[in-house]
Amino acid sequence: MVREATLEDAHAIQNLICFYSEDGKMLFRTLDEIVQSIADFLVYEMQDEVVGICSLKFGWDKLVEIRSLGVDPRYHRQGIATKMVQGSIERALLRDDCDTAFVLTYAVPLFTKFGFEIVDKIQLPQKVWNDCQACLHKDNCDETAMSLSLLPLKKLATLKDSEKVLYS
Repeated sequence: MVREATLEDAHAIQNLICFYSEDGKMLFRTLDEIVQSIADFLVYEMQDEVVGICSLKFGWDKLVEIRSLGVDPRYHRQGIATKMVQGSIERALLRDDCDTAFVLTYAVPLFTKFGFEIVDKIQLPQKVWNDCQACLHKDNCDETAMSLSLLPLKKLATLKDSEKVLYS
């Protein structure tokens, strides 16, 4: 199940981040960084074990970044990443300070099924000049930038909420 992370999840989150950061698939984050931003994380828990992680970073002109998405390799191809992305989008929709979600990813098909579209990285200058400076691939980035407008989804959610009022 997808749930908000707690401080007790910090070590498990860091273990998955370390696994993926060893080969440059994810940015390394210290335990202190994770603890300080624990409210930004979602985890996927299975039998009392954290097997999936994802983080949201809000800011920059109503953008939200989906980042640090990772699943324990023992649980690949079980739909966990899909549920993590879905949970991230749902969480972003609850906020008024974001209109667009974006991601830098190697998992293009995963994000495509949610309606994300490939964009030029130049459209994400804050991302390039902030977190990317610590990346192993900063000079030869091979990730794909993708974005999704949340506005149509917010309108749809508002319509569904108004229908509940009308038909209750």
